Amino acid sequence: MRTGSRWKTRLGEIALIGAILLAAGTMAAVAESASLPVSVRLEEEQPLPPGAELEVELLDVSRADASSIRITSGRVAVSTLPVSLRLSYDPAAIDPRMTYVVSAVLRAGGRVSHRTMTAWPVLTRGAPERADIVLEQVAEAPPADAARISGVPWAVTEIGGRALVADDPPTIAFLEDGTFSMFGGCNRFRGRAALSAGRIAFVQPIAGTKMMCRPERMRLEQDMLEALDRTAGYKRSGARLSFTNAAGVVTVRFVERPEG
Repeated sequence: MRTGSRWKTRLGEIALIGAILLAAGTMAAVAESASLPVSVRLEEEQPLPPGAELEVELLDVSRADASSIRITSGRVAVSTLPVSLRLSYDPAAIDPRMTYVVSAVLRAGGRVSHRTMTAWPVLTRGAPERADIVLEQVAEAPPADAARISGVPWAVTEIGGRALVADDPPTIAFLEDGTFSMFGGCNRFRGRAALSAGRIAFVQPIAGTKMMCRPERMRLEQDMLEALDRTAGYKRSGARLSFTNAAGVVTVRFVERPEG
């Protein structure tokens, strides 16, 4: 009888040790990740479309004049905004010398209805440990007179879905006849594009200078040229312009750049 009691006691000790080890393993796993508090609201309060889905990203935008790198992202179905959530990320991926921002888009029916239009820095270089971001509405169909893209200098804010934060981004400007001039990030280019009612086709080859710049500037320029080669259409929404490919996917985003 005593032997049975000793076995029960021993088994209880083993179970307790196992529970402690499991808890320790769980705490270690939790310690390997962190979460960023994020609150998201609309610039103007309005009902959300049915089936709305919010996607939030943490991006590294510190590579000089290069497209951003996604650290982590998350998606959640939403029926109303504002909403608060926590975005999980790996602390080992965060370098205190680098710059990180949070961006977000709201989709419904396969279409982006709202998105962040400005950068929201977090985590490093004096930025807050949380993000309180605002989504702005993406216009569906601009008026016919607003669809013109000539006579306006456009500065790149995104290439291939990656946000670009740079003091001297690529720029492009069109004349009425489709002739354009472009700063690609290193060299300057001139060429011609066929423009018609939301469609655009860049005539190849595009002539340009042949300067050598820092590797990251050359990569940025190559990304820009490749994006133009994939472009088949455009959409203008006030001071914002998007180039799209044949499937309607955005290749480059621009913002109107004030002259001077």
